[in-house]
Amino acid sequence: MKSPRGLLGAGLIFWGWQTGNLWVGATLAALVEFLRFAEVRFALRPQDVARLVALTTLTFLGLAGLFATSYGVTQAIFELFKWLPVVLTPLLLAQLLASDHGIPGNSLFRYLRRIRREGSTADDSLVDVSWLYLVLCVVGAGAANARGVGYYLGLLAVSTWALSAIRPRHTRLPVSALMIAAAGALGFAGQAGLGQLQSQLETWFVEWWPRGMDADPYRSTTDIGSIGRLKQFDTIVLRVYADPLAAQSVKRLHRASFTSYIGTTWRVRKAPMTALQPMADGTTWTLAPGLPGSSVRIVTRLEDGKALLALPPGTVRVSELPAMELKHNVLGAAQAEVGGDWAHYRAEFGKSIVDYALPDEEDTIIPAAERDAFVRLAAELGLQQLPVEEAIKQVANHFAAFSYSTFRESAPPIGTTALGDFLRNSKSGHCEYFAAATTLLLRAAGIPARYATGFHMVEYSELEGAYVVRARHAHAWARAWLGDRWVDIDTTPPTWFDEDEAQAPVWQYLSDLLRWADYRWSQRGALAVGAGWQALAALVLALLAWRSLRGKRARRSAPAGGGAHGTERRGADSEFFSVEEVLSARVSPRRLGEAVSDWSARISAALDESHRARLQGLIALHQRYRFDPAGLAPREREALRMVALNLARELAARLTSSTA
Repeated sequence: MKSPRGLLGAGLIFWGWQTGNLWVGATLAALVEFLRFAEVRFALRPQDVARLVALTTLTFLGLAGLFATSYGVTQAIFELFKWLPVVLTPLLLAQLLASDHGIPGNSLFRYLRRIRREGSTADDSLVDVSWLYLVLCVVGAGAANARGVGYYLGLLAVSTWALSAIRPRHTRLPVSALMIAAAGALGFAGQAGLGQLQSQLETWFVEWWPRGMDADPYRSTTDIGSIGRLKQFDTIVLRVYADPLAAQSVKRLHRASFTSYIGTTWRVRKAPMTALQPMADGTTWTLAPGLPGSSVRIVTRLEDGKALLALPPGTVRVSELPAMELKHNVLGAAQAEVGGDWAHYRAEFGKSIVDYALPDEEDTIIPAAERDAFVRLAAELGLQQLPVEEAIKQVANHFAAFSYSTFRESAPPIGTTALGDFLRNSKSGHCEYFAAATTLLLRAAGIPARYATGFHMVEYSELEGAYVVRARHAHAWARAWLGDRWVDIDTTPPTWFDEDEAQAPVWQYLSDLLRWADYRWSQRGALAVGAGWQALAALVLALLAWRSLRGKRARRSAPAGGGAHGTERRGADSEFFSVEEVLSARVSPRRLGEAVSDWSARISAALDESHRARLQGLIALHQRYRFDPAGLAPREREALRMVALNLARELAARLTSSTA
């Protein structure tokens, strides 16, 4: 069944409206509907259509490669779906111009053409691609993810038009209209309800298991242009212990900086993470030359045992951090692999941002889509005629008239980017808008600038005696080059914290009590036993010993074949413990309750391949000696002793020399 006239045009206009390419959609719609009315037709051969299919396939693959290199794999999939109607338009036009009003099915697939050439009977019936094309228009419109009610209404309108074409003739029109209206209303209510349920579940999930909260030093995806209220979480991700003097100089905690703005994502391409070597104590890491003037102690939440460290600007050294690995890049990002749920470290910092990469071309580029708006504003403010410091003050004064908001009501006008709309029309947004706009406006003024992300430290907790940093305290700002150093430029209105705090749930204090209790439990150490408990334990042991001796007297006539070994912990004389003692002292001790296999896997990075293999074989013998009822044969017992003693001696010598 052919699609009704006008429906494909409506689908293309709907696609263009939702994707921000209305003129493209309108042009294609006019062309498609014109050809449906035109009398011109051609007798297309299957090989002609096959060539057209090959050309379309190559176009699709070329766009896939272009989008993958420009946006990454995930975003590239959405971009491909968004542009599929344009890619497949030649096939639709071929059908509209064909004299038989269809496309031979075997021309669409190489396999069918091959078996037809071999003499097999292949299905060569005509295929109507117009319905599939309409579906792809709707899917492409959804891939743009405008998040407005317009998409749902447009989808309902196109679906109603399509269903009306296949409505059974015996069905009354009012009944059909009523059923479609009811289905549309139920669908909208269900969509809204599922959206709210998803939002609530995400909030609960992130609150107690905050996966995905860690930052990426190479990519920062923003919420610029997102419709609705910015989603924020109260999860505590940092605890900062600082004296009043140090706290006054620490407001922003930097995690990563970025140089290239593509779409609504900031990226960095010339700042690889390189591994650092710790100092002799194994817990101090030098990030930059210079002497610190102050320090703060920070506890950060880990994801999979790793974290992108939050550091005060100008951090030259990180100490008290027993990390297995610490990587650093020239833009100031430091990524640590520690293990566990929380990591403690001390950030030692000076007065200025030091040893960061000098500006290059990427710190001056303004994306083509944003260039006109920012160059025009820079000219209006006369920024290029001002000294650098005066130009920075002028930029800050300009954004001081803007307002802070976490809610965006609608998409930007057609032909305008979200950042351009913020700059000229709304003049209201969250910190990502201010940081991105400040960075690009500084570049338009001829000042190299970068986009920085991290946290703002503002909330002090009397309960914990520390500054607590929540996930919603994540912040973004700009960094500008003064000619000899980088400085932080934060143009977000200072009222942002008060407005975010006003949205905190009423039960936040109770939640904080639970968070504090959970944190304290996770930081528990070995059980400390006082004198009273020791006396009670001695009494219990005495009672147990008395009961045990009574039993032995009652069984005095029993044979004494068990010997002393029966009352001794099996395997306590294993020489493996000498190896464990060496590794615990020089690499990392076993944690309370940690299995030997887990401990060996955790410290294996500190050993070479030969020692790792010998350690695993030794552990296997040790476990059999301890837990296998059959024990070890004399030869195996001697092997356990010799391997352990030799390995302990070698590890002690090697690890001591490498530390020195």
